[in-house]
Amino acid sequence: MVLGKLNLSQLFDFTKVVSISNISLTPQRIMERNTNLHKILTILALIILVISFIGLIIIIVLYILSSNIPDVYSVVIDAGSTSSKIHLYKWIDEPFRSNGKVDEVTSEKLSPGISDYINDTIKAYETLKPKLLKLTISLTFEQKKHTPIYLAATAGMRLKLIEDPLGSLDLFSVIRQYLKQSGFQIETPNERIRLLYGSEEGLYGWVSVNYILGIIKEGKQTNPSETVGSLDLGGASTQIAFIPKTYSNIPKEKLDFYPLRLYGNDFSVYSHSFLCYGKSEFERRVITSIAASSLLQSEIPNPCFLQGYKSDLYNAFEWFSGSCLSGTYVKKTFAEEIFRPPNMNSFSFNGTGQPNECVKYILKHFQTKCDHSSCSFNNVFQPAPFGKFMAYSGFSYVMRYLFPNKNTGFTLTEVTDAVMKFCKKPWKDVAKITKLSDQGFTAKYCFDGLYIITLLKMYGFTTDESWKTITFDSKVNGKSVSWALGYMLDQSGHLPSESPKVSVSTQLFVCLFILLLLLIIGSIIGLLLTRNFLSKSKKSTSQV
Repeated sequence: MVLGKLNLSQLFDFTKVVSISNISLTPQRIMERNTNLHKILTILALIILVISFIGLIIIIVLYILSSNIPDVYSVVIDAGSTSSKIHLYKWIDEPFRSNGKVDEVTSEKLSPGISDYINDTIKAYETLKPKLLKLTISLTFEQKKHTPIYLAATAGMRLKLIEDPLGSLDLFSVIRQYLKQSGFQIETPNERIRLLYGSEEGLYGWVSVNYILGIIKEGKQTNPSETVGSLDLGGASTQIAFIPKTYSNIPKEKLDFYPLRLYGNDFSVYSHSFLCYGKSEFERRVITSIAASSLLQSEIPNPCFLQGYKSDLYNAFEWFSGSCLSGTYVKKTFAEEIFRPPNMNSFSFNGTGQPNECVKYILKHFQTKCDHSSCSFNNVFQPAPFGKFMAYSGFSYVMRYLFPNKNTGFTLTEVTDAVMKFCKKPWKDVAKITKLSDQGFTAKYCFDGLYIITLLKMYGFTTDESWKTITFDSKVNGKSVSWALGYMLDQSGHLPSESPKVSVSTQLFVCLFILLLLLIIGSIIGLLLTRNFLSKSKKSTSQV
């Protein structure tokens, strides 16, 4: 029957039936019905209250656990050619992290490097021990027990490995043995205490530069084209690392390209290291080649030193030794060995301040042959430099001296003019304005400047515009640029987290806390209302 067609008599009959139905409910039946309804609502409210209360406790506990994640510490020993630098790093041990947010806590430095103790291996560790204790004095026994330690030796030990393979292996063996007893975590000694390849040194320098600059960081999707290249000049080697503009014209072997994954970002980085092209070892080659080509043994004219500068006496036996002067590696790299003249026991120099002549001596040690689509030098494949670069360590010292008020925006012409001008200054004028303690370094800035210009040209920085892309500095935002930081950043991604596998953000905690609290309050109000309803129901029933 359609509702719109109901007549008055039918409507009357319907209301009559309803009223009769209501009248049929006795007070006792109404009371039973209300009691049952009260029980159901009470049970439901209690279930919601208990579950919400337990949930609130759980979410509070989980939030406290995820908010009190401990710091993880690690020690990295950068065993360089002239010194060892010990770094203490830390990061928050996030349970679901990829790489840690690594910060340097403190560092210590000691000279000489471990390569000087190849004939006294125990002393190599004994010199490190007091610095390690000083560095980690603030760590508790438990913290130290969970602190991984790494020692990575760079170019100085790479040279020693060429000179004395067995002695080098013995040195590493002794250091591993003693570090295993040091109280630090060292589960895989052969992996933690080892020689660092030159390409790795360049690669981790690149990581350090981009991490400190904030280009590579947690939670950021990094475009490879935004990254900054790395130029490192150490004592025994130099490294270049960057991401090229294009990967076309690259040899099938993909020479010197290394895959890297940081914070979920994948990179393919070109990195190459040139052993014996570090500032100290390359200077050794130039110094000895000048001395060997002279008939004199004292006050030999040296165009790379300022006019009138008289050097100290050089020990010929010490300066003419080493794997950067003679041997199989030198024949392959330089094509020319340098030997001590038979009757030369010592020698000294008298500076003549002739930069153009000095450049000729420098260029003798570079080979320009190239069998690839593009090269740096010595027939080594290298793509054209692309993007911005950070030049640090040995690259930055002479630039800071010549340009104390800026570190970037240079042109090749500007730097060349400044170096040439300095090289032609009489030493007596420079000595007057230089502290006695700094004179030994300053006297070599002519050679250093000419070598840096030549090396960067070989790397492909041959125009004024290309030089403008380089920033010369060993610190960024107050932090020292070092391969050790990049190395630890990468290693942190391979260390399992020891924190509980819990992660509750503040935003999620607040939302869940409010929701559960509202459910608890609602449940309590519901219980009170149902109780009040039953009370009123009893009262009204008793009055019927």
